[in-house]
Amino acid sequence: MQTTLEATLLRLRLPPETKGIWLSEAMELGFPNPSDFGAWRAFVEASVAVAMRRLPGPVAETLDRFFDPEGPDALLIENLPVDPNLPAPPQDGCRPANKTAVSEAVIAGLIEGHASILSYSNEKNGAPIHEITPVQGLEHTTASTGRVPFACHTDAAFLAPRFCPRGLLLFGLLNQPNAPTAILPLDYILEAAPHSAASQSLVRSLQKPIFRHPSPSSFETSASVIRPIVWRDSEGVARIAVQTHAVQPVNEEAENAITQLRALIDTLTPERVVLHPGDALLFKNDRVLHGRDAFAGARWLQRAYFTDSLVPFREKTGNAARGFVFDAERLL
Repeated sequence: MQTTLEATLLRLRLPPETKGIWLSEAMELGFPNPSDFGAWRAFVEASVAVAMRRLPGPVAETLDRFFDPEGPDALLIENLPVDPNLPAPPQDGCRPANKTAVSEAVIAGLIEGHASILSYSNEKNGAPIHEITPVQGLEHTTASTGRVPFACHTDAAFLAPRFCPRGLLLFGLLNQPNAPTAILPLDYILEAAPHSAASQSLVRSLQKPIFRHPSPSSFETSASVIRPIVWRDSEGVARIAVQTHAVQPVNEEAENAITQLRALIDTLTPERVVLHPGDALLFKNDRVLHGRDAFAGARWLQRAYFTDSLVPFREKTGNAARGFVFDAERLL
């Protein structure tokens, strides 16, 4: 059956009365210093308790389905609580000290009842929740700090699959230009030309370890690795890891494949989701590419990475059993 964007992205909306009660309870929580793991866990547990009380049954059930390995690849929940008095978007990319903790409580509440938030010490100073807004002096970078077009990609594609984020949550705080986030499911790409010999040749090439994946500019490391772009997991499910704008070929076959992949993606129309304040977009990082067009004006999202288990990260890095921040270089 042909994959459609409509089938990939599920849309839900929180009732206004529920939003108001959730907001009042979230306002009572203070954002901790994330380096104090005990304080961070107390905040997370309180946030999950609020979310469990306030998520209506149908929304909670759909959220459960999303986190199931066989569940949908993307989910949009609209009209969630958001801080009533936001400060100006941070031009340095760091969380403002005078911000209340409503959005962070909602993000932690949605994720941590099903998965674990993780971060990398080499990116955003290891913050568990990232501020995605233009950073002064970096507006022209092809990254979360810029305003220029950002082609569809997956995050942390230079890391091995088990050490990449399994998924992302993007949360809208401010979006004056109504700038959309583009999402493009892998199945939609693979099925764009299902009977073409050229397409099948492309897929075979994408599954070979002939592509160099550099670390993105948001990471304070210059690492790169050679791996496939597309692979199938032990259950036969197709997965992807790629920065389409930055991946590098190691031979002529890889160069041709990158050119064809970019051309194929250019023929497709992604789902464009405008994240208004209080909208949360969740998607699986190895099943859905995301990006954006250029924009002007004030736009401030928050981002959290999540994974199903932190145990492999802790075993690889030797981190304390309770940590959630990992050195990406030690995960290579």
